[in-house]
Amino acid sequence: MVGESRRTPDYDLRGLNPERRAAIEAYAGHEVLDVGCGNGAYVLHFADKFRIRGVDHQRFEAWKLRPELFEISDAQKLAFPDASFDTLLCFETLEHLPDPGAALREYLRVCRQNLILTVPNCELTPGMRGAGLIFNHWIDRTHVNFWTLDSISQQVVDAGFRVKARQHINRLNLKAMVKEALGGGASARLLSGIFQHAQRRDYFMTSLVVAEKAARS
Repeated sequence: MVGESRRTPDYDLRGLNPERRAAIEAYAGHEVLDVGCGNGAYVLHFADKFRIRGVDHQRFEAWKLRPELFEISDAQKLAFPDASFDTLLCFETLEHLPDPGAALREYLRVCRQNLILTVPNCELTPGMRGAGLIFNHWIDRTHVNFWTLDSISQQVVDAGFRVKARQHINRLNLKAMVKEALGGGASARLLSGIFQHAQRRDYFMTSLVVAEKAARS
C-alpha cells in the first residue's frame, strides 16, 4: 500500500535480470508501465527505447536520475485511465499485496495489450521436502502470497488475461552448495563440478508469465 514499506532492505540495489529483460524486449509494446518498479532499473534502462513510466509505493534514490519517469501509486489502485499503456510490467510485486486478484484486474483495466509478470516460484519438490530445504522467499515476512507456475498462470487467467508464454527463470546454482557441504578445497571443487555435470534436474527461483488481454465476447 502507499507509504507502507513492504520491501527487503536490499531492493534499492537490485539490477537488471537478463531473463526479465529478454521478455520485455520480446513482448512489450511501445508504451510501458512498470508497477512496483522499485529502484527503476528497467525504467531507466528502457527509457530511450519505450515510452515507459514506473510506479511504486515509496520513492527510491535512483528516481532522481529521471524524476519525470516515476511516481508513487498504489499497485491495486493505479492513477491512470483505462487502456493507458500497451504493456504492464509487474516484477516481484504481487507476492507483497493483500489482494493480488484486485491488482491483476487493475492491470487488465490499464493495459491495452499485455502483461509481463514474475513472482517467486514456491513449488517444493519431494527432494527439497526430504532434505528440509525451502526457497528463501518462503520465509520472507513481506510475502503474503505463494504460487507455483501453474497457480500464478491460473490467477492471471481468472483476472481476464490469456496466457501467451510462461516459464521458470533464475536457475539455482547447486554447485556452490555441494562444494560447501563437502568442506571446500580441491577435492570439493572437483566433486562439485562432477555433480553439476551429472545433474539431471534444474531448480528455479522465479516464475515468469506473459499474458495478453483477452478479447471480450
